[in-house]
Amino acid sequence: MGETSFVENDSMEVEIDDVSYTKVDTQFSNTDPFKKIDISKQSAKVKRRYQRLQKAVGNKPNKGVGEAKSRYVDPDSIDGYALYDVIEPPHDLNILADLYETNTTHFASINARVANTVALGFAFEDSDKTKRRVEKADTSAKKDKIRIELARERKKLYALLDDSNIEDTFSETMIKLWTDYLTIGNAYLEIGRTNVGKIGYIGHIPAVNMRVRRQRDGFVQLSRHSKIQSVFFRNFQDLETSDPINTDGRPNEIIHFKAYTPTSNYYGVPSAVTAIGAILGDKYAKNYNIDYFENKAIPRYAIILKGAKLSNRSKQELVNYFRTEVKGRNHGTLIVPLPASLGGDVDIKFEKLEANVQDASFDKFRKSNRDEILVANRVPAPKVGVYDNANLAVARDADKTFKVQVVGPDQKVIEKRINYIVKEFTDLVDFRFEQIDLVDEDVQSKIRDRYLRTEVVTPNEVRNMLGLPDREAGEEELPYPSNIRKMELLMQTGINPFTGEDMVEEEPERPEGAPEGNDNADTPPAGDDSANPETSNERGSAQDSGGVRDQD
Repeated sequence: MGETSFVENDSMEVEIDDVSYTKVDTQFSNTDPFKKIDISKQSAKVKRRYQRLQKAVGNKPNKGVGEAKSRYVDPDSIDGYALYDVIEPPHDLNILADLYETNTTHFASINARVANTVALGFAFEDSDKTKRRVEKADTSAKKDKIRIELARERKKLYALLDDSNIEDTFSETMIKLWTDYLTIGNAYLEIGRTNVGKIGYIGHIPAVNMRVRRQRDGFVQLSRHSKIQSVFFRNFQDLETSDPINTDGRPNEIIHFKAYTPTSNYYGVPSAVTAIGAILGDKYAKNYNIDYFENKAIPRYAIILKGAKLSNRSKQELVNYFRTEVKGRNHGTLIVPLPASLGGDVDIKFEKLEANVQDASFDKFRKSNRDEILVANRVPAPKVGVYDNANLAVARDADKTFKVQVVGPDQKVIEKRINYIVKEFTDLVDFRFEQIDLVDEDVQSKIRDRYLRTEVVTPNEVRNMLGLPDREAGEEELPYPSNIRKMELLMQTGINPFTGEDMVEEEPERPEGAPEGNDNADTPPAGDDSANPETSNERGSAQDSGGVRDQD
């Protein structure tokens, strides 16, 4: 509960004292490590540059008698931006980083974008070069050779990406990288090479302490608490630029991701910058409610007295009572022990000093802030667990828009740069992130069936989608329109479509004892009827029934 105010009324004169004011804290203090530099912890190169800058700005030490002189260094004369020849970002990066942990909606929005963009896994697809090689392969043996080579290259690349960082998997590195990108507008992927110049390390560097060199010939990282205060990094695939800060003969390289902004050619700015007011407003509303409930929903009061004046001691007793006896107790009975010195006819009254805004708990204000933050981050509300007035159709449309307009372009940005790394090892495959699957299995099955019947894909291509091995040659004959027509043509030419052999019409089976060369097996030679009447009767019976009857 806030400080208690005393209002004394004596002879129609109002005197107000001991009024306290609520201080609103500043947004954030400047925590930029490049603003203040401890020159004593810098390398010899940096110290020499510092001395040259001192002479240039005329900041000469104040001398005394003999060789004595002041060792005071004006902290504002030369900062890290001048010392390392780097550019200051358009926004304080530490403030942007703090906003990520300040607001629930902002935090969840960024995590949702990160999860759907880089956390679903990755794969290696056939490159255009590989597709052309497969098309030119005129035998199954050549195609099998290409497939074996592709499988080998994919295995190597999976091992490279995951083994290049002992601490993090490649997916974890991507999650850190894209969290920085969406939070700060900048992200830095560190590349380290072996003694023979091959890529051997891939990791993430926090963006808050990275700065871009003015000449765009590299980057500088600064740390206040480590033994090495500053580190220089080259641009990716730059193997020539020397270290202007230390004596590292082989600096690591950086791939810089930045969200475009017209305000800077060196740094990016996150989209959530436009919602800083909403983030801070929600923070203050939340803190207000916390303070309210910490005081057990007891508002600030003014104590109005008529007919007496309180001594300073009496005032202090009442203040102490509200501070110790009221605060921290739920639904307690308020008893104010009036000092004996008051006496006489005394009227005491308690008046609320604030409107009853807690009933609404800033609900509309906080919902408005939430919606503004979601819009700034371009994330649909259901992605962060908000389902206000949402139905299934609306959610599906939002997911589709999110995938096409937000996640897909983000993935393309990262894939392009990761493929720079892949191309140093092979040009047979391309790096690709897995995408959001917006279709359930039943619908997906119907889609694949339609593609099969219209011959958009082959059965083996569908099996590959499902992670199943290819069928053997000749086992893909399904009732495609082309296959049905093929079977009809084969049958017209006298070829069995199932066996591939010629279809030879078999001669009808001749009865036992029928002479060869007689086309009519049912009509024996003349003269046999009289010799064998029983046979004649059987033949007649067979003829009456319209065919030949088998004898038992």
